[in-house]
Amino acid sequence: MRAEYDREAAVAYARRWALGRNPRFGDFSALGGDCANFASQCLWAGWGDMTEGWHYRSMNERTPSWSGVRFLREWLLLDGRAQLCRADEAEAGDLVFLWNGARWYHVLVLLTPGEGATAAAHTRDALDRPLGDWTALREYVHIF
Repeated sequence: MRAEYDREAAVAYARRWALGRNPRFGDFSALGGDCANFASQCLWAGWGDMTEGWHYRSMNERTPSWSGVRFLREWLLLDGRAQLCRADEAEAGDLVFLWNGARWYHVLVLLTPGEGATAAAHTRDALDRPLGDWTALREYVHIF
C-alpha cells in the first residue's frame, strides 16, 4: 500500500533545501538543471519512499523520472500519484510544471497556494518566489 502524501513534510523539506543542496543527492545543475531532482526530493520527503519507476540511489543509478522534468511529469500522471488540477485547486506541496511552447522545461514546488502564490525551485534557486515571476504557461499537478 502506498503511503499518503505528507504535504507539510514536503513543504518543510523544500524550505530547508531550496537555497542549498542535500548531500544525500547529487546536483544536476551542470547537467541541464536540478529542478526535477529537487522536486523529487520534496516528493520523497512527503511520501517517505521511492518506487522502482521513480528512485535515486546515486548519480549513475536513478530513473529518468527522478531527474528529468518531462519524465517526472509523465511518471506522476501515469502512475496515478497525481492529477492535473486548476490553479485554485492546487495545495501546498503540489508541483507546477512550466511549458515554453516546445517542452516542459522547469518544475516548481508550490509553497503557498492561492492569491500571492509562492514556490521553491532549484537550478536558479528560489524560496518563496512569487509564482507570477515565472511567465511561462503553467500546469498544476495535484499530488496524492
